[in-house]
Amino acid sequence: MSEDAQCALLLEAISSRPMTALEILAELGIARASARIYDLRRHGYVIHSTEIVVRNRQGKPCRVARYSAPTAQKLLIPHMPGRSRFTHRPGKKDASP
Repeated sequence: MSEDAQCALLLEAISSRPMTALEILAELGIARASARIYDLRRHGYVIHSTEIVVRNRQGKPCRVARYSAPTAQKLLIPHMPGRSRFTHRPGKKDASP
């Protein structure tokens, strides 16, 4: 399945109900859920990540993300994941004599 097809399938699924990466793998067959979430955000979709605590095989608590999409609408100006906000810091060229 292509990345675009996976993104469309994932967007439809998380628009109907929140899902973890393990649920996405088991139900949709998408192994790299975080990569597809990154792609969806890069294309302008609003995807929420909520940290939840689950038990692993040994019964110890561990944290995972639960993804959800409130709507399947795109933002007018897409948010670039992994980018920090730019703040201007005056440098030597900007310093007034």
